[in-house]
Parts: sequence; structure tokens; C-alpha cells
Amino acid sequence: MVKWWNPIPAGGSALARATTRKPRSDQLRKLHHLLETPLQPWQRRRAETLVLRATGVCAADIARLLGVHVHTTSADLHTFQQQGLDSVRQPRRTGAPAGLSRAQVRTIWRLAKTPPYDLGLPYGRWSLAKLRAYLVHQHILPTISREHLRRLLKKGASSCAACSAN
Repeated sequence: MVKWWNPIPAGGSALARATTRKPRSDQLRKLHHLLETPLQPWQRRRAETLVLRATGVCAADIARLLGVHVHTTSADLHTFQQQGLDSVRQPRRTGAPAGLSRAQVRTIWRLAKTPPYDLGLPYGRWSLAKLRAYLVHQHILPTISREHLRRLLKKGASSCAACSAN
């Protein structure tokens, strides 16, 4: 059984220590062989993390040696604990997928350049709030924040009034 959290003893360190299993000798041989092949930087870091862990180095010291945050090292060790050596070859997570398609972005930019009165609306210029409301009302987007819309319009270098609105 793997212990992920130890209660901090009275007067003890503020950092609780996590323990993970070390790679077995056969896994260590595979890691050394893997390190001799071309790897992406994050794959090399993961493999080096496991080799250092096999020699008994703790997560904080591994992080310091590799120049990464201790949470990154702990995440690498935790993933190894769950998936074994497959964790080294996994593609890197890049965050949440894009929420808008290219077609939606082009539509937003096109609408921002179109005067609202051309669309039958009773005002002459877009504001961020009015453009946002129009996009949601017309089901072009399910939702979008004003700030995200502002950044999107700035990226498209639109000449509408909403681009410079706060």
C-alpha cells in the first residue's frame, strides 16, 4: 500500500512526505536504454526522475537537481506509480482544449467589423457587452466572457469600438 500523506507530527516539518515505489531492476535497465534514444525534453525529465528515484533520492532533491518544481517531480512519480514505464512515453498535457473553433473565431471577427444597424439592431457601434449578448442570443457561442471576447478581438486586430472597450 502506498502512503501519500503522513500526518505532520507535533513540532515536525510543514511539508508532509509522499512515498512512492522505486523502479525495479528490469525497469531501470529499460530506463537506461530509453535515455540513450532521442526523447522529447519532458520524456527525458520523466526518465531521469525515475532513475534518480531508483537511487534513493527524494522528490525535493530530484526537483532541485532537474531544475523543476517539486510538484512536477511528485506528479511524475505518482504517474509512474499508477502506469509504470508507460508514464515516460505519454504525451505532455497541454491544458484545456480550445473552446472556440476557427469558424467561430472568424464569425466573431466578421461580426465585430459589421455595424450593428446592418444586422437590424438599434445602435451604431458594438460594445463588448452588446457583441457578447448578440453572439449568445444568435447561438454562435453558448457563452463567452467579456474579457475573453476582448482578447479575441484584440488578437484579430478588429477596428470595432468594442476592441478598445473595457
